[in-house]
Amino acid sequence: MKIALFGTVGAGKSTIANKISEYLGYKIISEPIDDNPYFLDSYKDMKNNGFKMQVYMLTERSKQLISANNLKDVIFDRTLLEDPIFVAAQHDLQLFNDIDFKTYNDFYEYVIIPTLAQRNEFDLLIYLKVTTNKAIERIKLRGREYELNVPKEYWERLNHRYDDFFEKRKHMFDNIVIDANTDNIEEIVNTIIKEIEQKEMTLKNKNS
Repeated sequence: MKIALFGTVGAGKSTIANKISEYLGYKIISEPIDDNPYFLDSYKDMKNNGFKMQVYMLTERSKQLISANNLKDVIFDRTLLEDPIFVAAQHDLQLFNDIDFKTYNDFYEYVIIPTLAQRNEFDLLIYLKVTTNKAIERIKLRGREYELNVPKEYWERLNHRYDDFFEKRKHMFDNIVIDANTDNIEEIVNTIIKEIEQKEMTLKNKNS
């Protein structure tokens, strides 16, 4: 199965992905940020680096999907489904100009989405839904300097855009919504594992 974790910064995706991998043996497809030449600069100056950053991320996540095509059980710690959410949030705050916004979204709508729909990459999408305050609490707790300097307004817009995007795209995939506000990770993971096992059984019966 291919599982997509979906949720704003601070929702707990990486922690939960690691737990699921530990319990079920799923391979984690992590965010492509280690070799990203725009990553830190985009946090310092989103207005001048946002477009380059988002095109890079969209390209790298597309490559990840292709490379995972023949893998059996994988879990994606954020996917290309989420990239336009960051673009929309930045555009809301006038950090993404109108021309770049339209160019990016046209490419996403007419190239990425049709390709994704044809390939049907994700068997289950898991929306880890949190309040903005809880997300910020976790962002502060982990203490990454480049995130700490981001104004609260950005995290609010980003979380709002996550809800909008999920409502728009949820029909494309089997999905579940998880209340990820609790800090009881085991409780969240146990709920998710039950859903995964049920989905695996459904797919097994379908293919038998």
